[in-house]
Amino acid sequence: MASDATNPVDSLMAIAPSVSTPSTTRRIQIFRRQIPSILNTPDSSQMTTEFVSLLVDLLFQTLSIYDDRGSRKAVDDVIIKALSEAVFLKSFAASLVQAMERHSKFQSLTGSYRLLQWSCLLLIYSQFASLSKNALCRVVQAQASVLHIVMQGPSRLRRACSRTFFSLFTKVAGTSGKALLEGGSDDEGASTEAQGRAIIEVLGRDKRNEVLAALYMVRTDVSITVRQAALHVWKTIVANTPKTLKEIMPVLMNTLITSLASSSSERRQVAGRSLGELVRKLGDRVLPLIVPILAQGLSDPNPSRRQGVCIGLSEVMATAGKSQLLTFMDELIPTIRTALCDNTPEVRESAGLAFSTLYKSAGMQAIDEIVPTLLLALEDEQTSDTALDGLKQILSVRTSAVLPHILPKLVHLPLSAFNAHALGALAEVAGPGLNFHLGTVLPALLAAMGDGDENVQELAKKAAETVVLVIDDEGTDSLISELLKGVADNQASIRRSSSYLIGYFFQNSKLYLVDEAPNMISTLIVLLSDPDSATVAVAWEALLRVVNSVPKEVLPSYIKLVRDAVSTSRDKERRKKKVSFDGGPVLIPGFALPKALQPVLPIFLQGLISGSAELREQAALGLGELIEVTSEKALKEFVIPITGPLIRIIGDRFPWQVKSAILSTLSIMIQKGGIALKPFLPQLQTTFVKCLQDNTRTVRSSAAFALGKLSALSTRIDPLVGDLLSGLQASDLAIREAILTALEGVIKNAGKSLSSVVITRVHTQLNDIIYSEDDQIRSSAASILGILLQYLENAQISEVLTGVTDSASSSTWTTRHGSILAISSMLRHNAAIVCASPLFTSIIECLKSSMKDEKDDSSEVRRRALNALKAVAKANPQGFIIHTSLFGPALAECLKDGSMPVRLAAERCALHSFQLSKGTEYVQAAQKYITGLDARRISKLPEHSTVMS
Repeated sequence: MASDATNPVDSLMAIAPSVSTPSTTRRIQIFRRQIPSILNTPDSSQMTTEFVSLLVDLLFQTLSIYDDRGSRKAVDDVIIKALSEAVFLKSFAASLVQAMERHSKFQSLTGSYRLLQWSCLLLIYSQFASLSKNALCRVVQAQASVLHIVMQGPSRLRRACSRTFFSLFTKVAGTSGKALLEGGSDDEGASTEAQGRAIIEVLGRDKRNEVLAALYMVRTDVSITVRQAALHVWKTIVANTPKTLKEIMPVLMNTLITSLASSSSERRQVAGRSLGELVRKLGDRVLPLIVPILAQGLSDPNPSRRQGVCIGLSEVMATAGKSQLLTFMDELIPTIRTALCDNTPEVRESAGLAFSTLYKSAGMQAIDEIVPTLLLALEDEQTSDTALDGLKQILSVRTSAVLPHILPKLVHLPLSAFNAHALGALAEVAGPGLNFHLGTVLPALLAAMGDGDENVQELAKKAAETVVLVIDDEGTDSLISELLKGVADNQASIRRSSSYLIGYFFQNSKLYLVDEAPNMISTLIVLLSDPDSATVAVAWEALLRVVNSVPKEVLPSYIKLVRDAVSTSRDKERRKKKVSFDGGPVLIPGFALPKALQPVLPIFLQGLISGSAELREQAALGLGELIEVTSEKALKEFVIPITGPLIRIIGDRFPWQVKSAILSTLSIMIQKGGIALKPFLPQLQTTFVKCLQDNTRTVRSSAAFALGKLSALSTRIDPLVGDLLSGLQASDLAIREAILTALEGVIKNAGKSLSSVVITRVHTQLNDIIYSEDDQIRSSAASILGILLQYLENAQISEVLTGVTDSASSSTWTTRHGSILAISSMLRHNAAIVCASPLFTSIIECLKSSMKDEKDDSSEVRRRALNALKAVAKANPQGFIIHTSLFGPALAECLKDGSMPVRLAAERCALHSFQLSKGTEYVQAAQKYITGLDARRISKLPEHSTVMS
């Protein structure tokens, strides 16, 4: 064992390496057995200074590495053992003091705390201090050095130091320590001036000031134990608190400032309480001392201390009365103004809080003397960033008061890149405070978003994005109003910027915007016809974002407003391109973009799939209107998503209005979608044929029209026509009428695909039907026969022409009417074939006779004959005019007919038959049959007329 060694130094050095063992059990064994064994060496001459110094270093080094409870207790036991040995006392105590003095320079909390404990043991267990005044001074000064450090540490260490406070000052001052028991106010001391001088004599004024400053601060500690101990000691050693505070004020403020900037929230809280108590109790007496110290603190190179100054200013101003602060405004305002432009963000943040406190007392004076300086600093490149952050800080605490003073300076047009950036940064801080300033901020940002400088554009865009997202529910109406003004602006760039912000707002805002969505959707759809193509693209994207922000169950309620908006947009485009309302379809530019229908399609599809019957009807009609204004190229990718649901819905049991609307839309889709509908051809054909049997005329008519359009895409026409011909055997005239209408459309659109067998079958059945008793059946059959003529053989053509000319002289009106309808249809659809036929003259004779038809009261035969004659004249003017002598007299008589429809038809017929629009020569030639007045009047009629044929 180490104790067997004859030399204590050698023994101690032998066990020194073992002290560093990670085994706590082994360390404790060394300190409790081996080291005490060495201390029991009978020969005191061997206890050299070298031995003592080595022992102290070994103890201190051990606790620097291992600070567990067992090791601490074992080390304390060794120290007590050493101090209890008279032979060892002086050397060990001296070495301990030297270690305290040496290690106090390292500012280590744990080390300082351990040294305090050992010094307490030194005072308690030894007579060292009483033997020498110099020794006592050294111990106490060492304690004071480390005490100041420890008192700024965690509460655990501060509580543990309460005994040290008491022992230190009672030893130095020679007091009893009973001040607390004798009562009195918190600041009423039981000390004397002599005791105070004794403390200064032992510690020195600087050390005494440091300790008293720490002591005063912990009088407001979060721990009641620490507070009581500190107050006890203060009352014990301080005779005159105001006087003492005045003496220690620079050191106290230095301590408070450092603590206020500490990373420890507990330490900041203690310092804040202490400063507040200082001002509250001794305001008028200490403010003249505190304020200048704080103001000078801003020149400290340490940013943490500058931050502490700002926090201290806040505490002082929050505690002091308004009347007290008014005296110091000339110092407070410049100080805070300087701090707001500090290079360190944390300092500026604390300065902002100080400004808020200052504003409570100074009011508008604080704004008038600080804000203009910061705004001026914005114009300097070197100070602009810090000044901007300073504005952000004061804005974050006093938004409503400061904002009106800042915005006019920043929104001055043209907006600079920095001002745009500043607006965004300030908006982020101002938040809902911008609600009442949107009319000032947004117009400037919207204009800057279209600036020629890309940097300005980007910064303005970011700022505007920030603005629209920081407003709350109360500012929504104002924001929407400003954005709507923007989309109606004369400048395309502002319309474009406003559209973008609408989309950004609805996509990213956390507000409930469903109530605002309808107005935005309607506005953006109208904007899809904007003259500026870039604006159209942005409006389309914004529309997509707005619609996507709405819950899908709400979408069907927007169907009507979308239909109205599409109609308005279409009319706007029509006026822009100067297209008449009957001049054909108009495409909306926004629906010619890629993915054109993506924004609005969900609205209609949701209504079609899940809405009421009325809503489904509106959805189907709206889809048709949408398809009409969409380009064929853009429509391609939406053909299947639209057509599929339409086919599914029409197959269910819905009212006829729904079916009619769907059929109408499918007809439009067939016309615009073309070959993209190929996957649906069988389903569509089956659906349309089935609808021909519907009980409602509108459904049957729509289905017939759609089936005719569809046949142009089909490759199997013969079976379809065969089915239709079979359906003509139905007894229901209404169904037969619908089938004939469908058959007309099929032959018109796909007749060239029919086989000769089917053509003959159609021809045969029509020969009888054209003389039907039913007007509509007769008219439809005659129309089909006229279209079919181009697909007949020459012999069949002659047969047809002979049949209708012979029937024209029948005594039965329906027969005469049917034949003249057939002739009219042939001339309207295939005039060249009729004119080239050997029977053409017979046709003219037939028409001449029919123009004089007076076998009954109806004038319909005469009117139809005139229309047929007009068709011939328009189709073959040169070949027809040679027959003028044949029909001229009869035509002249028709101009005098008692029936208004006949006279109107006669005028149109005369215009083309006599070719009156070609000049005076033709007008004069016509006067052989009609009066000059009639000829000149008729020659002025328009070439084309809307008069029913």
